[in-house]
Amino acid sequence: MNLKNCTPVLFVKDAGLSKKFYTELLQFTVVMDNGGTNLTFKEGFAVWQVWPDNIISKTLGAENITNKDSSSRFELCFETDDIDQIYQTLKESGVQFLHEINTEVWGQRTIRFYDPDGHLIEVGEEMSIFLKRIYEEEGKDLEATAKRTFMPLDALKAFVQE
Repeated sequence: MNLKNCTPVLFVKDAGLSKKFYTELLQFTVVMDNGGTNLTFKEGFAVWQVWPDNIISKTLGAENITNKDSSSRFELCFETDDIDQIYQTLKESGVQFLHEINTEVWGQRTIRFYDPDGHLIEVGEEMSIFLKRIYEEEGKDLEATAKRTFMPLDALKAFVQE
């Protein structure tokens, strides 16, 4: 199994409020801002404001994501270059899935499942894989790809350069 780039993700009610807290009060640095609701910090974690129609909200329940007493308020997020193989291995091993392979609104294919203690784990396609796929689907139009994937144009260029 080839998992890469572990990112702890905190689910938040208001990404703007979280951004202000982490950048202004704690002096952290945002290194990636995907549409204002998905922020990655140089300090090694991300915050995501999970949309009501996202598969996470639909399967966990939005009330569990924003409830301070819930254990479903974070996940470990990994990337892979072979999501289909990892999915098959996990399926054969009998892990409990939150959801099987799903294409997120931004185009990335993901799976989410639980470890033996009930912690949520996400495995998604590597950024370069899904961004290149969307770039091709959008006729190699950088602006259309950036809009569809919520990826800042400058960051997108680094992933799809030919």
